[in-house]
Amino acid sequence: MATSTANSAAPAFTGEFRHKIEGKNRVTIPAPWRFGEETELFMIIRSVKRCIAVMTREEVERHKAVATAAMNAESRARVLDLFGRKLRQVTLDKAGRISIPDELCKELGLERELWLSGAVDTFNIWNVSDFEAEKARERAAENDFLRQLGI
Repeated sequence: MATSTANSAAPAFTGEFRHKIEGKNRVTIPAPWRFGEETELFMIIRSVKRCIAVMTREEVERHKAVATAAMNAESRARVLDLFGRKLRQVTLDKAGRISIPDELCKELGLERELWLSGAVDTFNIWNVSDFEAEKARERAAENDFLRQLGI
């Protein structure tokens, strides 16, 4: 098994990209989102949106620190158990590809094509129809906000 290195100077994950899923659930990551070498990343299905969040180890550590900062030992152990069970470790290879675990593909219905959307410190992997529905909801919310401002 190839060794992965710790993340250094993570890129900013910005923009939206539609990509095909290759054999073994492999997806090529956009060039601006890549690291200079093999890199360890983590995937978890988001609770508030129907997509997979992909993050660096540093981002995992940040979430862990925020989530457990004011918890007692028992609550902290429960949160870490849940987080550890839900996270999936993957490797971004030298060619800029990651393989999405089968169970995550099945749960979100990822087939043939998907959307990748940047979230600055992380990026999301979406089923095409779920992403398009989310974008429609966002446009409606933006229009409502602008109407409230009289614009």
